Formats: sequence, C-alpha cells, structure tokens
Amino acid sequence: MIGGNDIVFPAVGDPASLEACARIVGRHWPDVRFEDAITGDKYRHLAEIPFGKVRELLVYPNADAEAAWDADSPDSAENSMLYLIVRSEELTVVLDDPDTAEMRAILGAIHDLLWTDILFTYAMAA
Repeated sequence: MIGGNDIVFPAVGDPASLEACARIVGRHWPDVRFEDAITGDKYRHLAEIPFGKVRELLVYPNADAEAAWDADSPDSAENSMLYLIVRSEELTVVLDDPDTAEMRAILGAIHDLLWTDILFTYAMAA
C-alpha cells in the first residue's frame, strides 16, 4: 500500500502540468507504466494517455511493479508507485518515502518545472 506522503505543489492545474510531471518521472524510470486512477485504463507509453481527460495518474517504474500493485501484493516495494493528482491550482504527488535519493531527484525536478510554470502565468483578475 502506498505510504501516504502527500507532496503538494502550487501549479496551474491543467493537463500540461500533469503531462510534464509524467514526462519527468519517465526520465527517471525508463520502463515506466501508467494507469488512470479513476477509470483503471492502463497505458504502456506516455503518448497513449489522453491528458485532457485524465486528472489522476498512477505511475509505476516498470511492468513488474504494476503487476505487484494489481495483485495487491503485500510485497510491493517502497516507492514502486507514484500517484499524481492535478487540481485547479495544485499538483499533488503521493508516495511512500520522499527522502530517498531517487524520490528527492524526481520531486526536485517536478518542483523546478512547476515553479517555473507558475512564474510565467498571469494571475486571474479578481
């Protein structure tokens, strides 16, 4: 089971933010697999994901990790899945342990990307 550490990033909560974060994870996990957390639809490649429709994405490092989660195995390795949730003004990453070197690198890259994105977005007029 996923550990439940929620890392919330202020962000423009649009499909492009979710796609960019999925790309970052894919750079760290070359054999990455994806699943729509709402519908259960599975995607072997980033290009297959309909980002305009997906708001919550499960990301696995490889097919073995995905199969372990599908089997609800108690032996699922730590940080063998990330849960990306995009909302109107934030992106949340749910994971087991944010303090591993691999997760710090992934979270740092997501932070840098979303921080840059938010800097170049005009605030909505009140």
